[in-house]
Amino acid sequence: MNRFAQLAHDHSRNYRPVAYSQIPDPDQFFETAGETISQDVTQLRDQLVGPRRTGEDLEAYRKRGYQALVTAEELVLADHHLFQPEATETADRDWDNDPELDNRYRLLAEINETIHQAT
Repeated sequence: MNRFAQLAHDHSRNYRPVAYSQIPDPDQFFETAGETISQDVTQLRDQLVGPRRTGEDLEAYRKRGYQALVTAEELVLADHHLFQPEATETADRDWDNDPELDNRYRLLAEINETIHQAT
């Protein structure tokens, strides 16, 4: 299991327990996911770093490649579905007819009116 597989495995086990519990073979699943993530990172890194610039020495190119790698990892992991939050019940909550929310809006309107009258 590569580093990305381990990250995805640990994150899913800790922060996506329902989804994690539905994976029949977690080791194989995350090993495959880690390989895919690694390929995505490499492709994005290559796009970001591009070819060696005119007059750029090898050390400068290497540093730029490292910066591109870090950026690629951040972008790929932030966008990958295994690192997204698990859906919760509050995400499906109907906010249209919520008396608590209505009360808060009423209180905010009263505060706003008080502030407006004081100025």
